[in-house]
Parts: sequence; structure tokens; C-alpha cells
Amino acid sequence: MNIDEITLMARKAGFVGFDGKNKTLCKFAALVAAHEREECAKISDDVDGYDRFVNQLISKRIRARGTT
Repeated sequence: MNIDEITLMARKAGFVGFDGKNKTLCKFAALVAAHEREECAKISDDVDGYDRFVNQLISKRIRARGTT
């Protein structure tokens, strides 16, 4: 998820007056996106039956999405 997607979801949920320039909403969106990335990366960390190196690579790439 990115800030624009979370902003759109907020509007659909009935929040009004929010746009990509709303600093509080942008901070909230960044926190939600970071949390979602970390949860996805943890799933990759916990998968059994795959090569550990592959799991670590997948987790690393998921976490890196927040830094680009």
C-alpha cells in the first residue's frame, strides 16, 4: 500500500477533507504501509519448506519497498 491508496480508502470510508497533502493522514498512511510490509515480511520469514536464503531475500525485498 502507498499513501495515495490509503488516502483513497479513507475517503471511501467517509473521512472528508483529506488529500495527499494532509500531513497527519500522510503520517498515518506511512505507518499503515510500514506495518503491512513488516507483516508480509514476517510471513516470508516463517514459511517452512523453502530455502532459507530465498525466504530472507523475499523478506529483505518486501522491507526495502518502504525505502524507495
